[in-house]
Amino acid sequence: MSPEVPIIVLIIAIPTFFILRWILKRFIQDKKTRNWTSIIGTIILAPILYLGLVLAFFSYLFFEPQYDFDREKWFDDKHSRFEMIDDIEESGILKGKSKTEIIEFIGEPEFKDSTDIWTYDLGMSGAGFGWQFNSLELTFQNGKVSYVKKIEIVD
Repeated sequence: MSPEVPIIVLIIAIPTFFILRWILKRFIQDKKTRNWTSIIGTIILAPILYLGLVLAFFSYLFFEPQYDFDREKWFDDKHSRFEMIDDIEESGILKGKSKTEIIEFIGEPEFKDSTDIWTYDLGMSGAGFGWQFNSLELTFQNGKVSYVKKIEIVD
């Protein structure tokens, strides 16, 4: 455990104690009992509140929205295509399509090679404290898409 954790928990505990004491004032008339109940409640609640704040922070930090595939948005906003990658991969909407159908459906790839692998740039997204470069790789077999793979490179 890092040394700042107890300090942060203490900072959370101070207002928690006073809030609990104020709330319990309505229910517990004896001042000594109310204070001890507030102390025990604070000892229990402060670490839970700290953990909740940490989880909320990291959930926000690593949140990446995901949307269903939208052909119009695909062509309009090249830099946020990564938001549709899970739907493309999981739904299988590209599997079995010919190269011509793929070009009509999602456009020309940024990279083609002689081994029948096409790569589409899906834009950059945040990856915690760095960046994540997203791409879509289509593998063709006998002129049809046989494999759809998302590639995420974290910097």
